[in-house]
Amino acid sequence: MLEIKHLSFSFGGRPTLRDISVSYGVAKIHGLVGPNGSGKTTLLKNICRIYSPQEGQVKFLGRDCITMERRRLSSLVSLVPQNPKVNFPISVYDLVLMGRYPHLKRFQTLSNKDREVVERALQATNTSHLRERSLTEISGGEAQLVLIARALATEAALILLDEPTASLDIGNSLAIMELLLELKNQGKTILTSVHDLNQARRFCDTITILEDGEIYFYGPSDKAFTTAALEEVFRVGLAKTDDFLEFQSLPV
Repeated sequence: MLEIKHLSFSFGGRPTLRDISVSYGVAKIHGLVGPNGSGKTTLLKNICRIYSPQEGQVKFLGRDCITMERRRLSSLVSLVPQNPKVNFPISVYDLVLMGRYPHLKRFQTLSNKDREVVERALQATNTSHLRERSLTEISGGEAQLVLIARALATEAALILLDEPTASLDIGNSLAIMELLLELKNQGKTILTSVHDLNQARRFCDTITILEDGEIYFYGPSDKAFTTAALEEVFRVGLAKTDDFLEFQSLPV
């Protein structure tokens, strides 16, 4: 279980996360949704300690993520960032290979096992054919799959993703979400921010709605998007409530 207790974080004295407490079960997809600036990315970065939590606790499988040695944490938790900008010509294979570094001791070289793990990660994300390509030469959707492959190469049990389908076309978006379902079925725990509410409702087991750095809702995905939640948090009305959510603007 991923347990977050009383987590708070501020930028320059301005609170960004306020007393976040929530528990997430293993081997499930947990969706984070909320307006821009609600704290989704900041929460993910606090969990993997890109940002150091200023108050509270983060534990995964009973282990303290805040005090854990950095290399050990990197082998347990992996973050896939949103729309990464890569301006240097690293190959897809070498980037995915970097996912093995948390498992290496100082001056240790990569083993056959490490390379086998990388091959499996490339195959799982259908990116083997890109192995020799530079990351600067592939599409945004392909790059996102490659970054997920790097996360898989770490063999981390907890994978965090920051809006992995943002700015992607429908085909690439579905490919990534279906891959997350496969990872869940393999026992991985997924926590992902999602900008598409219909996608969140379809693929996620639970939904956490953040509003202004606080939890507005946590629970099953089919209970998340009520008329009240959409109006109060997203400032839109709900026009249709069956298999597909349809939204309408609210009067000013």
